[in-house]
Amino acid sequence: MQNPLIHKGIITQSGEICKDKINLIAGAITLPFAEMVWVTTNGDMETINRLTEVLVSMNTPADRGKLFKIIQMLYGLMGLQFSDEAAYIPTHKAALEYFIFSFIYDFGEIIKDYVAEERGASA
Repeated sequence: MQNPLIHKGIITQSGEICKDKINLIAGAITLPFAEMVWVTTNGDMETINRLTEVLVSMNTPADRGKLFKIIQMLYGLMGLQFSDEAAYIPTHKAALEYFIFSFIYDFGEIIKDYVAEERGASA
């Protein structure tokens, strides 16, 4: 049976990660996640900053697997369907590291956009 990460194009036959594919998967997961965080917190930056701090502080080799599970759990709590493509990412250390990096970066960028939109609307 073929490795699901290879089958889904997340890693190559040689075991190298496909950054473009991981970026696509992370982006597809992050956008609805960030939107739900924004909506459920009513744009409360104190809460969003605390969540961001948890994401960033857990982005360590020892905690990345746990962080992935927390993201999955939060996704479910918000009523979102987690990606089947992403489910196997924690089985590959480099893929997981790049996925978490992409997720946190995308989350920050999306929240910045929401803040900018809010400031533009209130001006």
